[in-house]
Amino acid sequence: MQVGVMVTSYNHRDWDRLLAGDYGTDPVTPDVAIHRETMKLGDMVEPLGFDAIWCAEHYGSAYSMQGNPLQWLAFWAGRTQRIDMGTAVIVAPWWQPVKLAHEIAMLDLLLDGRRLHIGIGRGISAHEYDAFNVDREESRVRFAEMIEILRRSETNRFEFHGHAYDVPELTVRPQALHRGSLFDNMKAAFNTPSSMEIAADLGLGQLFVTAVPLDVMAKAVGKFNAIRATKGLPPNQPTTMMYLHCSADRDSIEQGKRYAGEQAWAARNHYAVWNSPSFAGVPGYEDYAKVFAQGRELEEEHAIVGEDGHLIGTPDELIAKIQRTQEKISLEYLIVHPQHGSKPPAEARASLELFAKEVLPAVHEMATPIHEHSLGDPESLHESGAMGGAIG
Repeated sequence: MQVGVMVTSYNHRDWDRLLAGDYGTDPVTPDVAIHRETMKLGDMVEPLGFDAIWCAEHYGSAYSMQGNPLQWLAFWAGRTQRIDMGTAVIVAPWWQPVKLAHEIAMLDLLLDGRRLHIGIGRGISAHEYDAFNVDREESRVRFAEMIEILRRSETNRFEFHGHAYDVPELTVRPQALHRGSLFDNMKAAFNTPSSMEIAADLGLGQLFVTAVPLDVMAKAVGKFNAIRATKGLPPNQPTTMMYLHCSADRDSIEQGKRYAGEQAWAARNHYAVWNSPSFAGVPGYEDYAKVFAQGRELEEEHAIVGEDGHLIGTPDELIAKIQRTQEKISLEYLIVHPQHGSKPPAEARASLELFAKEVLPAVHEMATPIHEHSLGDPESLHESGAMGGAIG
């Protein structure tokens, strides 16, 4: 099994200022200091033996402070020699499609044969949609049309005329090194059953954060593949991101659970609390209205992350948890997320180092079969399982 590392920046304690609406003062910890620590983490990924750097796409808040993910990964492409790059995710509706197709092709060239894992999503937060002057109600159609445009962009000459986008006849230049297969394994990030069905209908793969019990996720993977089967597509195995806190110390492990809870609180703030109107009445976001209907102003100490879903424990415990996750959901590719919540950067680096030394070799040796219960059948189409939480 391959293992990538999420490398992105959070100014976690700045949420206190943002939620208070105190825009007259600067963050207590400057963003530049946060960024420099993130760079230190990124520089560890290749030497420690991991397989890829992954990043998210967010704007305007203290949550996951990397904007254009292709710009960020282009930097790491030039700073490394061996590892792949991955987007978790490009938010399709916020992009002009011709520009996105060209930027992806250029990054593929810069990687010079290394793999670009393309994760793509439709976005959630109202304040980010507003910043791009894009109507959230158009997110589904923009997402679907973007997928079609990207696929067409691999041909010598293409055009597209849809509801949201109108692309005249043109060619992407320079052509990507992997032109013709660059978008074959695109994976969609989704948090709700309706988004899952859209991704499966579009022939995309699965990319999600473990945020519900494994048994629930297992049913959703089966449903996803059952939908693919109705389209004549083969079954797909998920790429999954899990928060990481690896330690031999029990007190540290307990603290690691609190860091993960803080991250869940921060995600809720970014997506549904700070500067965010209700999801109610927004077409395409009905499932989110249900999820966030209760406890919008959740206190930080009340946020929790399920024990089942993330990599918080001793090295031996994490090996067992990853193996169990593979068996339950037919996990194919793992992304670990070491820096989250208010975790001090030094702790995140120590956790990543210990994982690399005592867990990563065993995970690299793990087989990644697709299990029979993940293949999907007509009965699976009636399952209601959800997959996970927000990426990034």
